[in-house]
Amino acid sequence: MGVSNREGPVVLTATTEQAAHRIAASTAASIHLHYEGSVIETPLAGFTGNPDLDGVAVVASERGIVEWFPSDRQRLEPLAAMSRASAGPEWQVSVIVPTSRMGEAHRALRGSPVTLQPWWSDDEGVRFGGPEVP
Repeated sequence: MGVSNREGPVVLTATTEQAAHRIAASTAASIHLHYEGSVIETPLAGFTGNPDLDGVAVVASERGIVEWFPSDRQRLEPLAAMSRASAGPEWQVSVIVPTSRMGEAHRALRGSPVTLQPWWSDDEGVRFGGPEVP
């Protein structure tokens, strides 16, 4: 998409870093649609009520599943407190991060009521690893 200004056209592009967590979230939402009729993708800030969080929440409400896909620039420590407020008998919360952030996620979310799950891209698309306890 291009935008014009007085100094000439400015091209706006999404970088891989900014879009990667969104692609992973959309892939997860598609997978959940095989198991229930409606899945919601919403900004993580809106789901948690914390405007400082950057990422996507995928909500599969019939099964009580919510998956958080934080952006690459989102610190993971703030998710620990939010997970304690969001997790409960009605919600199973998972934090899904690129494989390169799994060590960081284990440190930041240790003791939180969530599961962690890695994702990565290959030639065929987005792949997900198994859930882990932080």
